[in-house]
Amino acid sequence: MSLVNLRRELEARDWDCQVMNLNENRRIPSSEYIDVQNGWDYLGKVSKYVWRGYAVHVRVNGETKKGYVLAFTALALARLARRTALLSYCGGHQQSFFPAPRGSFRQLAFSLLFRLPTRIYCNSQRVQQALLTSGIRVDRFVPIPHFSIQYVHFTPQTLPDALSDFYSRRNGVFFVYVCYRKEYMLELLAEAIRRFRASFPKIGFLLLGTSQRELERLNEFFRTSGLDDSVYMMGSVSHDLFLTLLTRSLAYIRIPVTDGVCSSVLESLTFRVPVLASDNGTRPEGVELWRAGDVESLLALMTEVMRNRDAMVARIPLISAEDNTCKLADDIEATCGGASSANLARDYSRPAVGG
Repeated sequence: MSLVNLRRELEARDWDCQVMNLNENRRIPSSEYIDVQNGWDYLGKVSKYVWRGYAVHVRVNGETKKGYVLAFTALALARLARRTALLSYCGGHQQSFFPAPRGSFRQLAFSLLFRLPTRIYCNSQRVQQALLTSGIRVDRFVPIPHFSIQYVHFTPQTLPDALSDFYSRRNGVFFVYVCYRKEYMLELLAEAIRRFRASFPKIGFLLLGTSQRELERLNEFFRTSGLDDSVYMMGSVSHDLFLTLLTRSLAYIRIPVTDGVCSSVLESLTFRVPVLASDNGTRPEGVELWRAGDVESLLALMTEVMRNRDAMVARIPLISAEDNTCKLADDIEATCGGASSANLARDYSRPAVGG
């Protein structure tokens, strides 16, 4: 959503905004984005655009080595060509590779990365404090939340027949954003579902958000766990369908502790759907917290949803969404010189839809 909205805003201001697709369908040519066939193709296409005069805007987090290399390459090329280099750090304040111990190789690597961009965007003050441990000056950072007013605008969608049937056979459905990665703690989720359905056998779990290449592995995991009759698995979906499903849910279970101020959490709170999230120290007001890694803590909140959901909803404060997309576009324009005829290339290393 951040990609879609920012591109729309910049193009409305007469910027030429090219999107480089690094998602799983990146090899499919399209007029909507720049396709990437392999690493050499990536290097060649980034080089071509920066030498043509484009600025570069890259997203990165502290969870993947490949994402680091892609970001470092694009930013370095932009600086070599004397173009504006922008970086959005999209992780939380505690990720696998960053922050890192002072003097470690990882700390040195991220310190080097953060010295390349002209401007670094992050989604909260807490994340900014973590980034400052790299030794970079505070005036290089601009904390602007990803969540923006555009996120809560959607058109309700008709459910696919199979999904509609799943809902009709359940007394309620929990919504879970999940991927086949360690931070989503699949064993803990499976244990929670297994124990919960012993008391509430008519409750279902909608699991969505993963990439197509991970979908079969996730299906196999829950089949071998004996839970395939309790879960409905989907991959990435459109934003309209995502919010249609979220607003029909009993509650949203958020498992990772590595995320920052998660946009889907704020979407859920805006629509007054309870959020049961692992406590990572940065959850917004209104989230019901459980201790990360503690299945008993999660189960207690899931049970409370069944017995006292109205009270949970009453504890959710009113969420006032700002136009943070416009704020980000304003700063990009100012950083790039403010000329509406300037060009901007954006390079994204993570999917934009659902989470």
